[in-house]
Amino acid sequence: VIMQKYQLKKRKGDFMEQWHQKLHNNTTPDDIHICEAYLQFLRSDGSLALFYEHLEGHGITRERLQTFERPILQEPVFFTSIKNGLINE
Repeated sequence: VIMQKYQLKKRKGDFMEQWHQKLHNNTTPDDIHICEAYLQFLRSDGSLALFYEHLEGHGITRERLQTFERPILQEPVFFTSIKNGLINE
């Protein structure tokens, strides 16, 4: 619903689409930390440093993201226009 509401599915191959595919195919406890990191990314107006700092604090490296059964290969992209909507969902 969130991806449709904010037209995120139309951006094939980006972070949100890749994480969405991972959630559907292989949800793990890591997804809680990925979600928290993404919320930090949004609240910080797109700080990738804070995104990765949060993940690494929970043992999730960029390399680990890329080795999931459904890998997350892209970094999140910040869209000012949907920031508050995504945070509040």
